[in-house]
Amino acid sequence: MPRMSKSDVVNSTLAFITLILFWFLGFWLSHYIALPAALLGLLLLFIGLLCLGRVPKPLEYVSQFCLRHLSLFFIPPLVAAWFYAEQLGNNLWLFLFAIMFSTFISLYLTSWLGQRFFGHSNQSVSQDDES
Repeated sequence: MPRMSKSDVVNSTLAFITLILFWFLGFWLSHYIALPAALLGLLLLFIGLLCLGRVPKPLEYVSQFCLRHLSLFFIPPLVAAWFYAEQLGNNLWLFLFAIMFSTFISLYLTSWLGQRFFGHSNQSVSQDDES
């Protein structure tokens, strides 16, 4: 990993603060719109980047870092689930059904939207076909 200059550190810090700021804007907006704060923040960030017409390099760098280490963001919910182990155990089948049903619905919806937006392709592409 290349060494970061002071300006790179400052720019990355500002980019991280920008991400947090959009989350807070989403949190504030979630009091008026019945959607999760993170989703509203992402939509606001998306609209802001569309208006800007590009993704600033520091924001891209910080976002890629966060996505590479996304599994670390799942640790707090997993630890919190430990405190609800009794309730999860009492409703295990309902919990598993909800997980499988929501996964099925999201996969079905994603594939349907993909086929609708990108069209039906009868040609299969393998790695050997790429030049």
